[in-house]
Amino acid sequence: MQTATTAPRDEPVPSLLPSHPAPLRTRSTFALLWLSETAFDLGTTLVSFAVGVWIFSRTGSAQDYSFSVLAAALAAMLATPFAGALADRHDRRWVVLSCDVAAIAGTFAIVLALTSGRLGIGALYAYAAVAAAVGALRRPAIRVAVSRFVPRDRFAQVGGLTGISRALVQVGAPAAAGFLMARMGLQGVMATQLCLLLAGAALVFAALTRAGGDVRGGPRAGDSPVRTSPWASFSGALAYLREQPLMAALLGYGALVQCLLVLATTLVTPLVLSTHSSDVLGLVMSVGIVGGLLGSVLVATAFIRRGLMRWVLACDAVQCAAVLAAGWATTPAWWCAAAFVCLFCGSTSVACSHALWMRKAPMGRQGSVFALITASNMAVMCAVLLAGGWLADAVLEPALRPGGALASSVGVWFGTGPGRGIGLLFFVSGAIGLVLTVLALGHPRLRRLETLVPDGSQP
Repeated sequence: MQTATTAPRDEPVPSLLPSHPAPLRTRSTFALLWLSETAFDLGTTLVSFAVGVWIFSRTGSAQDYSFSVLAAALAAMLATPFAGALADRHDRRWVVLSCDVAAIAGTFAIVLALTSGRLGIGALYAYAAVAAAVGALRRPAIRVAVSRFVPRDRFAQVGGLTGISRALVQVGAPAAAGFLMARMGLQGVMATQLCLLLAGAALVFAALTRAGGDVRGGPRAGDSPVRTSPWASFSGALAYLREQPLMAALLGYGALVQCLLVLATTLVTPLVLSTHSSDVLGLVMSVGIVGGLLGSVLVATAFIRRGLMRWVLACDAVQCAAVLAAGWATTPAWWCAAAFVCLFCGSTSVACSHALWMRKAPMGRQGSVFALITASNMAVMCAVLLAGGWLADAVLEPALRPGGALASSVGVWFGTGPGRGIGLLFFVSGAIGLVLTVLALGHPRLRRLETLVPDGSQP
C-alpha cells in the first residue's frame, strides 16, 4: 500500500494534479469560485433570516420557525447521496449551474407568490427545503473541483479563506436583511437573492470553464448506470471509511465539532435571554463571530502544512472547555469570552479538518466522501435541534428551578433559577467532549493520522 510520503510508481509527486494550472491562473480560478460561494452563502443567509422574521411576525410561533429549519436540514440530508454521485461522475460545471438555475427558479416563484398575495407558510417550508437540497448538491461539486487544481499544501488556507467569507456573511447578512425587510419587505430580500444567484452562477461557470477538463470532470468510459447511482456512490464512501478506520474516526470528530457548534450557537439564545436582555445576546454573538473570523484568518495566513490532525484535536479540546465554561458562567463577560474561544477554535478545527479530507479522500470518490460528511453533520444538527431544546425546556430547566428535582443536589453547586438547566446541558456536553478529545490526543495513531493514511491520488 502506498504510504503518505511515497508517490505512486508510475507518477511523480508533482503530477498528482494532472493538469496543474499556472499559479496566477490557479489564484484567479479559485477567486472566482470563492466569490461565487460567498454570493451563494450571502443570499442563503439573507433569505433564511428574512423568512424567519416573516414567519414569526405572521404566526408568533417559534415552533413554526423551527419547522422551517428542520425542513431544510432534512432535505439537505436526503439530497447528499445524489450529491456524491453528481460530483464524482458528471461535469461539475453543469452540476453547479443546474443547481443555480433551480435556486433561481425557486426564488422567482416566491417573488411571484409575494406579488400576487398568495404566499403561505407551507410555500416557505417548501422553499427552505428546496434551497437546502440545492446547496447540498452544489457544495461537494465545488469542493471536488477546488481539490483538483489547488496545491495540497494550500488546502488549509482554502478552508481558512472559506471560513473568513462565511464569518463576514454571518456578520453582515442579518443587518442587511433587517434593512431590506424594514424598507422593502420580503420582496426586497428575494430580489436581492435573485441578483446574488445570477452573479454566483456566472462566476462559477466562468471559473469551471477555464479550469480544464480534469477539474470539471465528467462521465468515464465504462461507467454504467448502476455504478453511477447515488446509492452505489454512497456505498463507495462507506467502503473507504472501512478501509481507513482513522478517517472514520476523523468523521466522528467532525460530527462532535458540529454538535458543539450547533449547541453553542442555537441554545446560547435562550441561555442568555433567560436572565439578560437582547442587547447582551447581541454582544455575546458578535464577540463569538469575531472569534470565528479571527480563527479563519489564522488558518488562512499561517500556511499550515503539517500537523493538521494535532491542530484539530487541540482546538477541539479548547472548544469543548469553552462550551463547559459557558454553561457554568452566569455573567455576560464570561459568556463573551467563552463564545470567542469556542468559535475561534471551532473555525480553526473545521478548516484543518476540511484540509485533511481534501488531501486524503481518493480522487475518484471525493464527492461521495464530502457528501457523507455533510449527511453526518446534518444528522447531528437534526438531533440537536430535536433533542437539545426539548431536554433543556422539559427536563433540565424544571429540575433546576427552586424546589425542582435537582435543586437540592446539582443546584447546590451549579445554581438554580432561569437558564440553569440550559447551562447544565452546556456543561455536561462540554465535559463529555473534553474527555473524549483528551483521550483522542493520547491515542498515538490518531495523532499521526496525517502520516499513517495515504494521500488520495488520481485513479
